[in-house]
Amino acid sequence: MYVGSLQRILITRKDFGFVGNFAMLRSSASDKDEKRKLECDVIIDPKRTKLEVEKVEKKLNHSFRSKQKLPIHMRYAKQPLFQNKDIFKETEYYFENGFRKVHPYYFDFNTFCKGRWLGKTLREVYTTEFSLYPIEHYERAVLEGGVKVNLKPVVSLDVKLRDNDMISARLHRHEAPVLDTKVEIIEDNSKYVVVNKPSSIPIHPCGRFRNNSLVYILAKDLGYQGLLGCHRIDRLTSGIVIFGKTKNIAHKVAKEISERKVEKQYVCKVVGEFPSTDIVCNEPVSLFNRKLGYAVAWKVEGVVGKEASTWFTRMSYDGTNSVVLCKPKTGRTHQIRVHLQYLGFPIINDPIYNHPAWGEERFKVGRCTRGLGEVVDQISKQFLQTKDEQKQIMKESLASMSEAPAVDGDRYAPSCVECIKPLPDPNPQSLFIYLHALSYKGPDWEFKTNMPAWAN
Repeated sequence: MYVGSLQRILITRKDFGFVGNFAMLRSSASDKDEKRKLECDVIIDPKRTKLEVEKVEKKLNHSFRSKQKLPIHMRYAKQPLFQNKDIFKETEYYFENGFRKVHPYYFDFNTFCKGRWLGKTLREVYTTEFSLYPIEHYERAVLEGGVKVNLKPVVSLDVKLRDNDMISARLHRHEAPVLDTKVEIIEDNSKYVVVNKPSSIPIHPCGRFRNNSLVYILAKDLGYQGLLGCHRIDRLTSGIVIFGKTKNIAHKVAKEISERKVEKQYVCKVVGEFPSTDIVCNEPVSLFNRKLGYAVAWKVEGVVGKEASTWFTRMSYDGTNSVVLCKPKTGRTHQIRVHLQYLGFPIINDPIYNHPAWGEERFKVGRCTRGLGEVVDQISKQFLQTKDEQKQIMKESLASMSEAPAVDGDRYAPSCVECIKPLPDPNPQSLFIYLHALSYKGPDWEFKTNMPAWAN
């Protein structure tokens, strides 16, 4: 080839970087080309730098990928939330014993094969990862055609999973209840919808929560559809949640938060007499258990601690406990909670960082010396015991399918274990902690809530 001559050459992505220095004029890709080759018009030019070549390669690869058709099961899973308006008719809310509840309904639960599941059978995955239901429940679902892989029914739970497999299970879904607390709209304008989220409600669907998530409640009860989250707060935490009405607004706010241009204020209630002088905690936050989301405010071997900073100011002291204003400068996992534990003043009803598993050291400044594995085991034991009790109830239900259902009318599903013996309501005290997002202030906006009742 000569410098400046126009050549039409066939190149593979593997060989792309070795073709030579060139500038791309046009490119085309065929979906039917099994060898994944790209046909390009190029001009050979020795003045082109390696960086320019890599940029052209990136553009070609993107062009090729964008033309590839996703498998049908992947296209099915990528449908936007609320695109199907029938989901608003699938069930209704009702209120009982201080809880917001959801009538049971049929639901296709879809999840993609995770890396740790590769080569494992459905039986292994359902036993270890989806342990709320006993394995007998899924065996019955297979017989009824309710378990699928890539939208095709399976005949056994012994099917081995491969990369990109989508697992579907049709369930008669009984959602977990949340506290019957009104969602307060703080601001509704052309850019934002800002709410005061009650504790116990997750922002997005997760686990046993779907219709009882904040985005669903806003859409179904208040007519707010297509909102885009700008940030998140924990399910047990109450307070400010900001949604953007457009992608640009949501991206703008999220970027301002990530670049630390937003002043955040939280209020909490802690054990003991917090110092009357302001305190700044700059201890790094180490997420030592990613699966459970547990963190500590000290260095952990094998874990990269992230810089974190929180300012604390005591607002009041009642002789036993203190109400404290918190100003996190960074946004690490459970940052406020672990910094308070490190200072020796954990949040009163924090189920993790004020758990007795940490010992009396949680009331003293500095790291706790107990082994983190031991701490996790003790904290998890309580939750595992609750799960075991739930599974036992379901096993008894499977053995007594002939009994009269506890769920009446067309809400009843004959093969649903929870319709026979519904799980008991949770303890309301376990659905919140004394931590509230009080205000968020950006470069050109500010939103705040009233103080929570427990802080007055």
